[in-house]
Amino acid sequence: MSERLKVGVIGCGNIFNLAHKPALRSLRTIAKVVAVMDINEEAAKKAGKELNAKVFTSLDEFLEQDMDVVEVLTPTYTHAEIAIKALKAGKHVIVEKPIALTSEEAEKMIKEAEEQGLKLFVGHVRRFDKRWTQIKEVIKTRNILPMQIRKIEVQHLPFPADYWYWDESKSGGVIIDLGVHVTDFLRWFFESEPVEVFAVGKAIRGEARVNKTYDHVVMFIKFEGNKTGIGEVSWSYPMTPKYGVFYHHLDIIGKNGRIRYTPLDTPVVGVIKSSFEMPRFSPMLSTFPQAFEAELRHFFECIKSNCEPVVTARDALIALQIAEKARESIKKGEPVKVEVN
Repeated sequence: MSERLKVGVIGCGNIFNLAHKPALRSLRTIAKVVAVMDINEEAAKKAGKELNAKVFTSLDEFLEQDMDVVEVLTPTYTHAEIAIKALKAGKHVIVEKPIALTSEEAEKMIKEAEEQGLKLFVGHVRRFDKRWTQIKEVIKTRNILPMQIRKIEVQHLPFPADYWYWDESKSGGVIIDLGVHVTDFLRWFFESEPVEVFAVGKAIRGEARVNKTYDHVVMFIKFEGNKTGIGEVSWSYPMTPKYGVFYHHLDIIGKNGRIRYTPLDTPVVGVIKSSFEMPRFSPMLSTFPQAFEAELRHFFECIKSNCEPVVTARDALIALQIAEKARESIKKGEPVKVEVN
């Protein structure tokens, strides 16, 4: 397949504008966006104008278009239904993480892709971020042999209490939405399977208490080979003035060494004029935009050359299953066994 891939985009909101739109523009030599769809007509028209693509507000009409691959950039609770419809329409699918709201839905998506002979990719973008790929390479070249990894990803969710993120029946809550980044990260770095998880959750902000969900969760995950993963995710982290914080911390303790990475409130540059500011050099706080470009480039190449991606739909399913078991552990107040599919 030498011609440019024909791409359709479903969902023209935050993640599209911040990450996928600039990435798709950078990849114009290998992929062309031919259609965009959003139930918000204004958002769809804006995206269509910016990418010179046909505009749709109807999913069925959108899927009738001649496209090789469809990107699903919609709220989590819609992922399964939309992805399965796209697969049935003969399109490869790229869906943002989490793969789905539940592992049962994810399994249906994977089964549909297999039955249709099509590819299903899931955007676990951490696997394409140079920070983490370089650290993983150091682990290999320096023979660190990780035995305990602590991974923290915390932020201040900027949306009001009635936004879908706070509704656990739509987003899965912080333990699913942000938690799958950490559970996948730990499994990726350990290169072994989870055995047991114990988790503790707290409702700190008023938005969480109103919605009866947790906005801060700590997970202790036992992996094969007596390895321990500690994951902390939060939507309740305080904000700094004029800067929406997203804080990463990574601490790896291995048999032959230790690696520690702490960017704190990235970027750690302060400017003092009439007030103190921390300028943002990237619109994405959690991941540099180049990682999304690398991710999409890889997925597109996998379609063109019919190869397996570095992160599979099954990887995404397992990340979700671990997070689900962590949620179960919180409710039970005890460790829960993990059996991955």
